[in-house]
Amino acid sequence: MARLCLPDGAVRGIDIQGAQTGTTTSYTAGRDGTVTVDNPQHERALREYGAFPANLGGPTPRGGYRCTGCGFAAYINTCSRCGGTCQKET
Repeated sequence: MARLCLPDGAVRGIDIQGAQTGTTTSYTAGRDGTVTVDNPQHERALREYGAFPANLGGPTPRGGYRCTGCGFAAYINTCSRCGGTCQKET
């Protein structure tokens, strides 16, 4: 099973016609803009149309700041919970 992004943000769905039976399968993008494909031939056809694999890993950790007073994690050097000073994490 593969999660693919359609080739353009304006494309909301694609129909793929089966080679053996001639039936049409519709792939409509969800709210996140991806389609889930479980047929390898359909995946290949969508990739030929320009679809690409979705990045499902999320953002990479960058290391933020940690409050020395309460231990709260932050992205800036002033704690939003207690107002204390935060130190950069490595």
